[in-house]
Amino acid sequence: MRTTLSLKIPKRSVTPLIAVLLLTGTVSLGTACDDDKDYSRREHIEWSNSPEFEEALTGTLHIPVRASKEQDATPFKRSIYIRSNVAYQVGFEGEKEESGELPAEEWLNVDEIKRGVRPGIDELVLLITPHTESYVERKGCISLHTDVEFLNEFIAVVQGFPKYTKDYEGNFDWLKYGSAEPLETRGETPIDSWTADQKKMGLESTPAQEGGTAYCYGKNGYVKLGDDAGHGANLLTPYDPGIRNDTAAMVRFNAIAYATADGTKDNDELTVRITGGGQFADGTTEKTVRVGHLDPTAAELPTAMWKNSQQEFIIFSHPKNPFTSNTRMELMAGKYEMESGNTRIFIDNLYVLRLKWYDFEDLFGKLPWEQNAPRH
Repeated sequence: MRTTLSLKIPKRSVTPLIAVLLLTGTVSLGTACDDDKDYSRREHIEWSNSPEFEEALTGTLHIPVRASKEQDATPFKRSIYIRSNVAYQVGFEGEKEESGELPAEEWLNVDEIKRGVRPGIDELVLLITPHTESYVERKGCISLHTDVEFLNEFIAVVQGFPKYTKDYEGNFDWLKYGSAEPLETRGETPIDSWTADQKKMGLESTPAQEGGTAYCYGKNGYVKLGDDAGHGANLLTPYDPGIRNDTAAMVRFNAIAYATADGTKDNDELTVRITGGGQFADGTTEKTVRVGHLDPTAAELPTAMWKNSQQEFIIFSHPKNPFTSNTRMELMAGKYEMESGNTRIFIDNLYVLRLKWYDFEDLFGKLPWEQNAPRH
């Protein structure tokens, strides 16, 4: 269980504490956290995941990214339980953006408070927005305010998974080349000609020939692999030495293949490869997927093209093939030199995310060893 420090403070200190919770993230607590609670006081407020209150929690509430794999876009509900003998009010505040602004739309709301589901216990029903676009961790804080001095409770909330390479942004909003229209090639820019700051993101592409050109292009908000002259291209995620300490990770991205205005389709095979150590659950290090094609007749094509384009894979560190500081993911569109045809594939929202064992239940309803994952 992920845990955070939960304190009872005067109401006048609510805002600073929320900021501290969100900035500091989580900290491990031992049995001392129970010793800090003042059970001698008459007033109390605490929370748990179950109405039985087998234990009062002082940790982070981990919210699934979606209701289920079949319902990945539908808002869903989750409940927590409040035990209190004083009146309280409930609030939620999402983590501020880097700009200092709050998120445009809160992703968690209190849908209903069911009073007295057990003696002295209320059910707090939360309405949650799915987080399937990128899965990248987002945070917030549920606050339980009372009118009793020094009696407030704060619950840190996390949805999604921490990304490797903190400064890397896989949504490619930092690419502003040419047009967002996929059929328009004017202005798209080879990776070798990106700005110094863009290159610092850590993405790489291998030239088709030694000393030659990599046919990987930046567009307006996404990347294109391959060209119209029979060249394929690859894209390598940034290095992050921290992955060597982990057991499992997820790579997720959106991918869609090119089709001309008259409907002529490119090849749509994309190879997903683990380099530098690690493997898929079946022991292999390479998968080939058919990503499908965009519909050139679709309205608002720059947005519509990504519908049903998400791909995700779980990778594991195995004793015979462990993660290392050099572990990274490679996406390869076609071959560097193709005998016939083209393989142009567009990529967006490319992330490698850190997973813990409890994340598997949220994603798949099963634990790692029930996924036929290699065990340590």
